[in-house]
Amino acid sequence: MAELDFYEKPGCINNRKQQEILRQLGHVLHAHDLLTTPWTPERLRPFLPPNR
Repeated sequence: MAELDFYEKPGCINNRKQQEILRQLGHVLHAHDLLTTPWTPERLRPFLPPNR
């Protein structure tokens, strides 16, 4: 399976459910706090579709 970076809001019950499903499927998760991650345009760019 895959190793995944998982950005979560700590304490979110839905995030906990999502993580549980992914782990049951055999994925390895690296959880990151969505609220304290230092977001910059350069860091966000890989998550967005390319400009056309």
